[in-house]
Amino acid sequence: MVDKIALNEQELQEKLKDMAPEWKVGENEKGVPFIQRVHHASKFMEGIDFVSKVAEAAEKNNHHPDIIINYKRISIRYWTHTVSGVTLADVQMAQKINPLF
Repeated sequence: MVDKIALNEQELQEKLKDMAPEWKVGENEKGVPFIQRVHHASKFMEGIDFVSKVAEAAEKNNHHPDIIINYKRISIRYWTHTVSGVTLADVQMAQKINPLF
């Protein structure tokens, strides 16, 4: 299991570049960083199927994202709540679910 220690900004950028370059860094309303990738489905139910696949991968790895569904636009966000930041485990999950996009 990966230690759950928040990556600093430089570490996060390096890990994303190497492991999940399609993901972008954002910040929530409390100033906590997260990584996010957006999926644009062609139909609503296609988006729901996508969410189901992400949920299955998250459950298998016991590391769950925030999922925001706006009709056919699905945002997947990862950060580790217990450390108020992005950890290596978050980046690894981003890498694992990349093929679903």
